[in-house]
Amino acid sequence: MAHASGVPPTSHAGPSASRSSRPKGPARIALEVVLWAVQLYVAYFMVTVGAIPALTADSGAKGVFQDIGLGLWLMYLTGALELLGAIGLLTPWFSGLAAFGLIFVMSGACITHLTLHDGKGVETPAMILIPLVLIVIGRWSTVKKLGSWLTGGGNRR
Repeated sequence: MAHASGVPPTSHAGPSASRSSRPKGPARIALEVVLWAVQLYVAYFMVTVGAIPALTADSGAKGVFQDIGLGLWLMYLTGALELLGAIGLLTPWFSGLAAFGLIFVMSGACITHLTLHDGKGVETPAMILIPLVLIVIGRWSTVKKLGSWLTGGGNRR
């Protein structure tokens, strides 16, 4: 017997049903757990190693940014971007975009260490690029959804 809406009661809600409403298999659940663990680690790293020293004008951070020669405003901007990126990594909606933005911040840090410090200290920002890339790959669907929503292609309820 057909349902009043024409859709059998045992089927999914139709084309408007989101992918997240489908049950997840054990492999996808394991991937989600690993991604959240990596995101937590990177967020902790960005706050403790990046944002706090920059925003509190720690002597080490101050020296690096004074070597750049653009003034300490860049140190505070970088610290703020690192803090915002860390917060974004902890949200399901912005985690992919936050990781994508932090790739640019950490790439700038790598370039700075390679050009102004003869490579001294480049290991720290370089090693954090790998988990950031993995987060972007793992959360690419959130980046696409956010981009679609921002450009008007998404469902704005």
